[in-house]
Amino acid sequence: MTERDRRARLAGAVPWLRRAYLAALCAAIIWLADAHWSRAVEVLEGARPAPIAASLLLSFCLLGLTSAIWYSSLRMLGHHMPITEIATVIARSLPARYVPMGVTLAAARVALLRSTGAPLAPLTATAALEMATSASLALSAGLAVLGAVGALPGGLAWTAVAVLVAGAIIAPAAGLRTVARLVERRGVVLAMSWSGYVRVLGAALAYWLCNSAAFVLYLSAFPSADGIGSLEAAGAFMVAWAVGFLTVLAPQGLGVVELGLAALLADGTEGGVAMSVVFAGYRLVHLARDLVTSLAAEIIATRRVRRGSEPMG
Repeated sequence: MTERDRRARLAGAVPWLRRAYLAALCAAIIWLADAHWSRAVEVLEGARPAPIAASLLLSFCLLGLTSAIWYSSLRMLGHHMPITEIATVIARSLPARYVPMGVTLAAARVALLRSTGAPLAPLTATAALEMATSASLALSAGLAVLGAVGALPGGLAWTAVAVLVAGAIIAPAAGLRTVARLVERRGVVLAMSWSGYVRVLGAALAYWLCNSAAFVLYLSAFPSADGIGSLEAAGAFMVAWAVGFLTVLAPQGLGVVELGLAALLADGTEGGVAMSVVFAGYRLVHLARDLVTSLAAEIIATRRVRRGSEPMG
């Protein structure tokens, strides 16, 4: 069997493995809900609505920062596009987040922007760049924060490790240059600049600071989580999300993120299982935001099409 055959077989097995993972996750949720229902109800009692509402409002800023990432990257790669148009596409693509596959969200954004006339090469490069920088920045920033607050063995040593990891993964020589060389083989030349790359990284870092702040706000709504420090929660959130993103069998890190947060933040097995219910609730905040935003974006896009089809004069 050739290397290409082995890769094709592995690629074909991933969807089946993902389905098996989701089936096992559903079974585990049902079993855990039955075994720890009373404890889960306990940790949800007394939830304060104001921090949850504040977290929801702050989560809308994430869409603007995602739009800034795409705008900065496309501009660096030589394609200028109004950020308002990019923001509309980012919002319209949100339902693709809930399709149980690995790259459907990025693919939806590429397809929607492609329909506006944007060239495929910079769109594909931007999608790859966003995924690479998101995972690496979340992991390195999370490790740095957890190391700084002493939540990991080794303390500040983890901060140095995080800086090295971030530098190795998101450096232009190892990141965008690799993408550029790959597409150059197909005759497409992508422009690059340090200033443009720094803008992309700045927007991505702002995204994760905002996302972790929204999670900390959400977590403050539950009295059972009052003992968790804000910096510790923010660092654990970023690390858990990055690990979930890298787990190809878990769509959007489903299950992996919650268990990772429980392992990093909760004490005791029973408490960890119950607190994972609270952690999973943050997905509902994003779900509510996605429903409102994607519906509004579809209305805006439909009106734009109608205005463009109206006869002049």
